[in-house]
Amino acid sequence: MSGLYCGVDVGSTNIKVVLVDEAAGVIARRRRPTPRLGRDAPNARAGEADPLVLLRALEDMIIDAWQDAAGGRPISAIAAAGVGEDGCLVDAALRPLSTVIPWFDDRAAAEADELAAGHDCADVTGLAFEPTRTAAKWLWIARHRPVPEAAGWIALTDFPAASWSGRAFLSETLAARTACYDIAARAFRDDLLAAARAPALPPVLPAGETVGIMRPGRLTEAGAATAATRLVAGGHDHPVAASVAHRLDPAAIVDSLGTAELVYGETDRSVPPRPDIVRSVSVLRRGREARFKVFEFAAALAPLRIATPTGDLLSDLFAAAEIPVDTAPAIDPTDHAAVAAALASADERGARRIAAAVLVACARITAGILDDLAASGVGDGPLFATGGWSRSDALMRLRADVLGRPIRRIDEPELAALGAALIAGARPDLARMLKVGEIVA
Repeated sequence: MSGLYCGVDVGSTNIKVVLVDEAAGVIARRRRPTPRLGRDAPNARAGEADPLVLLRALEDMIIDAWQDAAGGRPISAIAAAGVGEDGCLVDAALRPLSTVIPWFDDRAAAEADELAAGHDCADVTGLAFEPTRTAAKWLWIARHRPVPEAAGWIALTDFPAASWSGRAFLSETLAARTACYDIAARAFRDDLLAAARAPALPPVLPAGETVGIMRPGRLTEAGAATAATRLVAGGHDHPVAASVAHRLDPAAIVDSLGTAELVYGETDRSVPPRPDIVRSVSVLRRGREARFKVFEFAAALAPLRIATPTGDLLSDLFAAAEIPVDTAPAIDPTDHAAVAAALASADERGARRIAAAVLVACARITAGILDDLAASGVGDGPLFATGGWSRSDALMRLRADVLGRPIRRIDEPELAALGAALIAGARPDLARMLKVGEIVA
C-alpha cells in the first residue's frame, strides 16, 4: 500500500492543505481564508491571528480532505510551509500566550530603525532590519506586551507540528527570516538576539527533519493520523515552493507571482550579493545558499482594477488572447498615484494601452532582478513561473517576450503545500508527475 502524505501552507491570505499519494500524486486539495481576528478582538489589532483557531481550521481541512480521498488509510507524515515572520509567545506546554502579529503589520517601525542603526549585519544575516522582520516585532512585544520570563516562541507556520507533536522547534528557513540568523554559520547571533530582546527560542531544524510523532487529538480521533504519523519540519513558503522546481531541475530559477513577486535562485558560489538581494538557506541542499528579491507586483496591478462591462480592466487583459505591447507608453509601475491618474483621464483604448504598459514595465523590473541574481552567483538556469498570476497565458507570453526567454509554468495551484508534502516524505520524483508547459513569446 502506498504512503499518504500531507502538506500544509499557512499563507497570509489563505491556508491550504494537499494530500499526496506516493503512487498517484495529489489526491485532494483544500483552501480557505486564513482566520484573522476582527477589529473588536480584545487586546489585538485587526489582522492578528489566534494560533488555536488556525490549528482547528487546519485540522478541519485535513480531516475533510482525508475523509474524501484517502480510503481509510492514515497519513504517514505531515509538514507545513508558510509565512516567514509571524509567530507567538508560548508557555512550557506550548500553549499560546499571545496573538500573532502578521508579518505585514508595521507597528515595529521604530524598533526596526533602532536595530538597523545599532547593528548593520545584513551581510551576515542576509536581511536588513525592517518592520516586517521577526526581530523588530520581538523588540516591540518586549516593550508593549509583558513577556513572562519563561515564555518561548513558535513561528505560526511551525505551530501545528509543534502542537501535534508536543515539541517546540523552529524551521531553519523561518529562522533565516528573523534577521538574527547567520546564514553562513547556520546559527543565531547572540548579540542580535539580545538587541531584539528575543524570547527563548526552540532548536532550529532543517527542512525534512522529523520533529516527532502525532499525539492523541482530533486527527487521531478522526482516523486521519495515528501514533505513527510523523511531524516533519518544513519552512518558509517561497523556498519550499521553489524546492518543487528544484526537484525538476536543480538550476531552476523560480518566479513566484503571488501577492508579491519573488524571484528565487540558489548558488554554491561565494559571490557577494548585490544590494537588496535577500539571502537564505536552501531547503533541499544544505551546502547551497538561496538568493531572492521581492517586487510588490499586486500593488503595481491594483490601479488596473477598473470596472468594465465584463469584469475589470486587469482581468480582461489577462483573459485576452494577447496583450498588445507595441504601442505601450513608458510608465513607472511603482508610482501608483500617477498610474491611477493616467487611467482616470484615458478613454477605453487608452486605458488598455496604459495597463499593457504597466505589465511591460513590471516584466522589465523582473528582468532587472534576474540580472541582479546572475551577478549574485545564481546560474543561468531555466525560468519557472508559479503563483496565481502565472495562470494567464497572455501575461506569460508578454513576459516571455520582454524577458527574451521561455517560461516553464508548473500546473499546480498549491505549490508550497505540495513542496511541504514532498518534504514530509512523499516520493521525491513525484514532482516529475506535474504538468509543466513551456511558454514562449
